[in-house]
Amino acid sequence: MNKILSTALLVASFSASAAQVLVGKSDDTLTASVSRTEPTLIRIEGHRVRRIFGAEGEFSITADKDTGTAFIKPSTDKPTLSLFVSDENGRTWKLLLSVSEGPSDSITIKGRSTVSNAQPQAKDATRNQQIKRILLALQSDNDVEMDSRTSNEIVPLWTEVLFVLTKVIDGPLKGEKYQLTNTSLSPMVIDERELYRRQVVAISIVKPQLAPGERTDVFVISENPDD
Repeated sequence: MNKILSTALLVASFSASAAQVLVGKSDDTLTASVSRTEPTLIRIEGHRVRRIFGAEGEFSITADKDTGTAFIKPSTDKPTLSLFVSDENGRTWKLLLSVSEGPSDSITIKGRSTVSNAQPQAKDATRNQQIKRILLALQSDNDVEMDSRTSNEIVPLWTEVLFVLTKVIDGPLKGEKYQLTNTSLSPMVIDERELYRRQVVAISIVKPQLAPGERTDVFVISENPDD
């Protein structure tokens, strides 16, 4: 099973005054920090930032089309942000960002290549591209490349959560967007592995830690048995 969201954590640590350089291959999850009060520059070494996706309303984006970079600034009081950054070649990294009160540091993503010597790896790369396209389409409200349908179906999950299916993309790979709400009186930590079921190939949870009454988006991509 190929997971678009790797559990590997690849981080470069620097002093507060230095730029943050994140090294990882496409589909890796990387961590960094952003300023709450100042815009943070995001660039991809040798490439252009094409898309930045995340939870709606949690941050603002200002794109610099001339340089292929972008500036982000938190617009929420949450201590962390989760977003996806893609380049013009379709490579995507997931960024887990802690929000600080200090000055901003720029973030540079350096892609790391992997050795490829077999056809199965090429097939896996194509499949991962399909998974990423579906994930980005689930996050976007204006994606015209894929047909999607809205839903409002409550799906039984656990006794202390409300799990609602809100969007579906059908095809050989099926994409589903859910809204998960912590209905308990205690904080909740959600492990992606708890949501796996047969034929699931990728899961992404925007905010894995929820306070009582807090909600998050959950994206599930699976093999479609009907295709």
